[in-house]
Amino acid sequence: MAFLTIACLLLMAAVDYITGQELVFSCAYLIPVSMTAWWFQRRWVIVMSIVSGITALIVDEFDGYDYSNHSIEYWNAFTCFVICIGTGLVLSRLRRTLFERQKANEELRAALEKLEASTVEIRKLQSGLQTVCAWTKRIKVDEQWMTPDEFLSS
Repeated sequence: MAFLTIACLLLMAAVDYITGQELVFSCAYLIPVSMTAWWFQRRWVIVMSIVSGITALIVDEFDGYDYSNHSIEYWNAFTCFVICIGTGLVLSRLRRTLFERQKANEELRAALEKLEASTVEIRKLQSGLQTVCAWTKRIKVDEQWMTPDEFLSS
């Protein structure tokens, strides 16, 4: 996966270089950053965002366009970095939230299975309970009341 994200970054840099200044293609650096955010940890998102910003600066340098002020190239690279890191961190958090939600759903499913098994056991135990009269000590069996001796003998 790491190779794929780096290859994607290089591809985006090549496309950005080929399109030149006529087309603003620096948003394409979001693709490798997004891939990194989805497959890797948060620190790699930060690294890929920095690398994307530097790559955008390098492409801008090699592009040969002469800006009115040299700091515009740095501003463009910084803007690329900020957009990439913002998007990458949001996607990273989304991925983590989805993982936590899946884990919580699995735990809930397991708890529901335990609850269902407990309910079945309680119903099984309840079916064996008999009603006993507190005054006469008779036991109700199939709508008939019988003495404890009759109950035990049957």
